[in-house]
Amino acid sequence: MHMTVLTSASPAIATAAIAGSTGYAGRELHRLLASHPRLAATTCTADTRALAESDIVFLALPHGASGEIASELASARVPVVDMSADLRAEWQYGLPELQRVAIASAAAIANPGCYATAALLALAPLAEAGVIEPHVVVDGKSGVSGAGKRPTDANIFSNAAEGIAPYSPVGHHHQAEIERQLSALSGAGQHTVTFTPHMAPFTRGLLVTAYCRMSAPVAQAELDGLYLDRYDGEPFVRYADGVRTQPLRCTNLCHLKAWADPERGAIVIASAIDNLVKGAAGQAIQNANLLLDLDEALGLPGEASWL
Repeated sequence: MHMTVLTSASPAIATAAIAGSTGYAGRELHRLLASHPRLAATTCTADTRALAESDIVFLALPHGASGEIASELASARVPVVDMSADLRAEWQYGLPELQRVAIASAAAIANPGCYATAALLALAPLAEAGVIEPHVVVDGKSGVSGAGKRPTDANIFSNAAEGIAPYSPVGHHHQAEIERQLSALSGAGQHTVTFTPHMAPFTRGLLVTAYCRMSAPVAQAELDGLYLDRYDGEPFVRYADGVRTQPLRCTNLCHLKAWADPERGAIVIASAIDNLVKGAAGQAIQNANLLLDLDEALGLPGEASWL
C-alpha cells in the first residue's frame, strides 16, 4: 500500500485524491484542503490507478457511482473515505463522535449522510442512556445545496425560493441509516424512525428537530447534564441555546439543544450543521485525519462565520 506514514511530530504532507471534484461536496473538499497543513489535494480523477497512487482517496461521486471504484481501492489497500450512500451499510461508518476508535483502525470509511449526522448527534446521548422509547420522529430541513449541483424541478430558483416543501417522506435512504446506527447505539433492540426531509429556501445549512417519548422520567437538569457529559471535549459539538443554521455556515460545527417536557413524557432536540461541511466534506476530512493519525480537528473550521 502506497502511504505516507504520518505522526503528530512529522512535517510530511500526505497526498489526497478526489474523485468527483466538481460537485458541491467535491468543491468543499478543495476549499478545506487548501488550508490543511498536512494534507494536500494533488489528484482529481476517477481513474482508479491514479487514485491508488495517493495516500488517501475521497470519493465525492453521486449516489450509485462509488461502488466499483471503492471496492477496487479497498482491495488495493488504499485508505478511502466514500461520501456517497453506497457503502454505509457495509464499510466502517464514519461519525467520529460516535465511532472514533473504530474509524482510526479501519481503512475504508463510509461518510455519514448530512441528515443522519445531525439526527444521530441529537439522539445518541438518549439512545445510549436508554431513556427513550424505540420509535422517534425526525423532521429535517436542508438548504438547496443538499439536492446537489444538477438542476432539477425541485432546486431551480423559481421553485425553491420563498417556500418550503417535504420530499421522500417514506423510504428516504437516510431513514434506514439513522435506524441502523441508533439501534447499534442503544444495544436494547431495534429503533424505528419516522423521517421527513424538507428543502428550504437557503443555500446551505441543515436543521433537524427530533421528537422522542421518555421511557423513564427525565428532568431538564438531568437532560442537560446528559448532553454536556456526552460531548464534553468534543471539538465540533456545542450544546447551547439558540440552535440555528446561520452561525454554522462554512464550519464543521454541530449545535445541539434538548428540551424535556415531563408533563407529556416527551423530549425535543434541535440539531444544526452546515450540510456541506459537517454533513459532507468537513466530516470526510475529520475521518481522513483519524485514518492518517493526525489531530482530528486539523484543517477544519471550528469558529462561526456569522453571529
